Amino acid sequence: MSRNKKIETIIRFGDPRLRVVCSEVAVFHKGLHDKIDCIARTLHEHGGGAALAAPQIALLKQIVVIDYLGEYYELINPRIVEASGSSIDYEGCLSLPGFWGQVERHQRIKVSYQDRFGELHSVDAHDRMARCFQHEIDHLSGVLFIDRMSDEYVFNDDTKERLPVAYLRNATRSQ
Repeated sequence: MSRNKKIETIIRFGDPRLRVVCSEVAVFHKGLHDKIDCIARTLHEHGGGAALAAPQIALLKQIVVIDYLGEYYELINPRIVEASGSSIDYEGCLSLPGFWGQVERHQRIKVSYQDRFGELHSVDAHDRMARCFQHEIDHLSGVLFIDRMSDEYVFNDDTKERLPVAYLRNATRSQ
């Protein structure tokens, strides 16, 4: 077990690191394991999220941790290799806490990925889990859920605030 128990700050919309295309992980060692563990701790500490991608804590590597619907995945260098169907549902993001918007995604996907030791795996996901995978894999390419929205606003149920999607897209690209 790692001696490093660090919890990172989740970076927010507007931070240009959320728009970076992340580098592939090429070396699988204890340092990588520490980074994966840190992402998992940060996800659990911040609560309310289904998953966290490395760029959300300013680590520009292709790493995702998913802890959603009773399933746990550590995805290194994930790729969507098959996709079918379509569904529209609400999504939120820990980098824009409290705000939601409707996004169209594939209903079923197959993802190829490596684990923390570099072993290749694949997983079939559908419905909400497929949505989660797609959202997080998008982060690794600098794509945010607002980029896939057709609605004009994201909204916050608690504050009743609405933010224009066009403004958010501009804010995250221009800094």
